[in-house]
Amino acid sequence: MLSASTPPRKTRPVYSKERVSGRLTSYLGSLPNGLESYPECTVKTSLLRGLLAACPPLDDLQVQGPLRELLLDPPGANAWIPEAHFVAAHLAIADDLELSTEDMLQRTYQANKALTGSAMYRALASVASPALLLRGAKAGWGLIHRGVHLTLHAEKARARLVLTHPPHLYNSLAHESAAWGFRAVVEAAHGREVQAVLEQSMPTGASVLVAWA
Repeated sequence: MLSASTPPRKTRPVYSKERVSGRLTSYLGSLPNGLESYPECTVKTSLLRGLLAACPPLDDLQVQGPLRELLLDPPGANAWIPEAHFVAAHLAIADDLELSTEDMLQRTYQANKALTGSAMYRALASVASPALLLRGAKAGWGLIHRGVHLTLHAEKARARLVLTHPPHLYNSLAHESAAWGFRAVVEAAHGREVQAVLEQSMPTGASVLVAWA
């Protein structure tokens, strides 16, 4: 079991610079019931809308069914969608646009930067330290995620954030995307030389170490 005090593994996922292919199929195959898995785990559509805004138009989208409808006509920003659909949407976008993992992470990072550049975040960042803003992000996590839990252990210039979720709901790309999101939060609080390292990526969770100057 992961905890905020779990020591890091010496290894971390290695991502290829090659274009991705079939990642959606692999993800759905890892779930107990495909897209219908873990309906109790949901996320606000605002996160998906932010990602879509950071990507080119999906003019030739190949995916069919519920994912196609979700990507081409997403619900309102405050609607709840299944987390499995949200993760699958990331992979469908990556496969459809032939984005490498690094390209996809840059897109999710841009989406998170846009979020942390909002008026609310700018107001908080003007008075909050990186550690304090991360604590706020932890509290905010529960407002946009249900069923995926986040714990935080913050120190002076570093913090460990631990995600826990049902088996295979998040894959390594989703974990890495979360790490880049936490990096964006610290940068919004004027943290310098920010590093966000995915220490562990496991079927039931992940550990991210964020450090700053």
